[in-house]
Amino acid sequence: MKDIIISVADSYQEKVLEALLPRVPLSSGTRRFTFDIIKNPGHDSGSYNDSHELLRSSINQYCFALVLFDFEGTGAEHKTKVEIENEVSNLLNINGWENRNAVIVIKPELENWMWIDNTHVEDAIGWESKESLYTWARNLGYIKDNELKPSRPKETLEKALKLSGTPKSASVYKKIAAQVSYKKCTDPSLKQLIFQLQHWFPIES
Repeated sequence: MKDIIISVADSYQEKVLEALLPRVPLSSGTRRFTFDIIKNPGHDSGSYNDSHELLRSSINQYCFALVLFDFEGTGAEHKTKVEIENEVSNLLNINGWENRNAVIVIKPELENWMWIDNTHVEDAIGWESKESLYTWARNLGYIKDNELKPSRPKETLEKALKLSGTPKSASVYKKIAAQVSYKKCTDPSLKQLIFQLQHWFPIES
């Protein structure tokens, strides 16, 4: 059996994890682990509604299952992040993944992982302005005082990419995930992911 199968909502999440996961054992106290990534054809709403069905055929092929998707786009935005995670996890539990699954909802969306005050982010998006990316975002009010990320991370990143003349693509996201230290990211869902991996794959004594 392989270690983990990961269901994501789109190619952006897929490419970020492809770059991020191999780095985790090197810096976060886990053993090396094998993983495969699949995309839910229903994207975020599909991930919320039918992950248990998508992953049913993999029950005997992997030790663990992880489901990752954005809060926005689920169609369940009237619920809390925790409520959504618990609902999906409960369905996985009763469909063959009992006590070996985790569900992580990124609120509001994946772009929250991309907002790290680091020159590697600027390099990845082709930012060439004399003012830093974060200074630009703060001066325009996209990042409020005493906050570390924009309240609308996706829209703000898209505006920065447009100003840079860089087409939005999964490869840009992958480049950020490959170069920037994820330990500097303050997003709770990314910390949740690292904690779960540490729990599942501790370094053997």
